Amino acid sequence: MINAARLAPSAANLQPLQFIIVNEKKQCEQIFETIGWAGYLKDWTPTKDEQPTAYIILLSEDTNNIWNIRDASLASENIVITAESEEIGSCILLNIKKDKIKNILKIPKKYEIDSVIALGYKAENSITENMKDSVKYWKDKKQVLHVPKRKIEDIIHINKF
Repeated sequence: MINAARLAPSAANLQPLQFIIVNEKKQCEQIFETIGWAGYLKDWTPTKDEQPTAYIILLSEDTNNIWNIRDASLASENIVITAESEEIGSCILLNIKKDKIKNILKIPKKYEIDSVIALGYKAENSITENMKDSVKYWKDKKQVLHVPKRKIEDIIHINKF
């Protein structure tokens, strides 16, 4: 997964990213406590059995680079696609307590945390459905996650808008 991230395009090929793999159980538990989960599911947090078994922390060493977000996004997507190809579930997380993570992992001050990617074997399979009125994902009575997506015909334009 890190190799896929390393090979992602980078603005001006500056390659400002560093990665920390966290897979030790105690550290995973500490990182878990720094994360805000599923913003649209107000009362939901992964159960003990659903908690990630590993994390990848994306860091940037050049905080003045205006393209860092783009670079981190491309690297993150490569990680997620690679994880999915290995049947590993993933979630890119931005609602994180960066200062606590820096302290837990002893990250030098010169590095900025971009995001955390949670990894683990899937406890469920979500259902993608056509968006009707809202982009908000939700769980039904059987606790199946439904993820609305815009219809292709609503977002694609050929040769003109």
